[in-house]
Amino acid sequence: MGGMAGNGKRFVKVFIASPGDLAVERRAFRDQIELLNLGFGDGAGVEFEALGWEDTLAVTGRRAQAAINADIDACDVFVLALHRRWGQEAPDAKPYSSYTEEEFHRALARWEKTGKPEVFVFFKNVDAASVADPGEQLQKVLKFRKQLQDTRKVLYRFFEDEKGFAGEVDKHLRAYVMGELPKADAAREIVVLPVEYVREVEKEREKAKRAAEEAERANKTAEAAAARAEELALALAGGAAKAALEGRVEEAKEEFAKAVGGTASLRVLYLAYEFYRRTGDLGQAEGMIERWLAISGAEKESGETAAAYGNLGVIYKTRGELEKAEEMYRKALAINEKLGRLEGMAKQYGNLGVIYQTRGELEKAEEVLRK
Repeated sequence: MGGMAGNGKRFVKVFIASPGDLAVERRAFRDQIELLNLGFGDGAGVEFEALGWEDTLAVTGRRAQAAINADIDACDVFVLALHRRWGQEAPDAKPYSSYTEEEFHRALARWEKTGKPEVFVFFKNVDAASVADPGEQLQKVLKFRKQLQDTRKVLYRFFEDEKGFAGEVDKHLRAYVMGELPKADAAREIVVLPVEYVREVEKEREKAKRAAEEAERANKTAEAAAARAEELALALAGGAAKAALEGRVEEAKEEFAKAVGGTASLRVLYLAYEFYRRTGDLGQAEGMIERWLAISGAEKESGETAAAYGNLGVIYKTRGELEKAEEMYRKALAINEKLGRLEGMAKQYGNLGVIYQTRGELEKAEEVLRK
């Protein structure tokens, strides 16, 4: 693992490759390397060195990418980060379509021959509307994601922002040094969705189909078109759920993105919320519930609105935003109390108990949990 520094520490060279739309993340990467060296590196006897195109000096009479490739050939860890762009076109890098792609395959080919460098790939989450209708650049990124899923050669993860990216870099580099990395070809985690909701989606699809047929027989064109659109959204959601249950996560993401576009079905939005939350895309999960609230009415005292606030609480709790989570749980509790919905009340008391327990407020936790 790397060479030896003058201070007796092991050198670990970490190269980052990314297109131009992740400049903020590149800075976060370098900042995290510095933090690791100050804390973890001292204790583990390791010194990380950040490498990237910024560190490559211009060499007269030499292909610029060749100088960058020299750093890739010398690195111990190769990090690829992608968002919406595939990278700068590379007419002199055939058969690759971008310099970023050339860099990845160069590192991967070396790994296949020598076992080095360790290759990590991180994707910044993309909104569902863009996934449903990607441009040329994003389409290449999505195709690449599917290839990684199918080949299972490389570890890959998703992140929401530069803070999340820095956290992934920190976690993976620590695991690399400690020899605790999971295998890339391990079985993919199956996204377990609530089976009863999957079944309800199928029932709702059949209802929408019958409604469309009745409207068509009655020559009610507008009603028929709306019902057919709802039938399609429910069919896509059902297909996405099945793909998720079978571990075909990338396919599920594309199908959910198509399913939620313009739909007013709470069944579809809930299923998409569960999928995005369980795959760690909390931004998309929050977007599904915000659309739910727009349909159910943020000020209405209904079971649907209470459920939406409860789900928002789950998202905030997952992010560690405990005050916001408590606020959402209390909104859901208040609505359930007015409606006399005992099961909904019990659920929110339980959620509040977890919040208080997390804060160390054990007496308050016990009080609400007893309720």
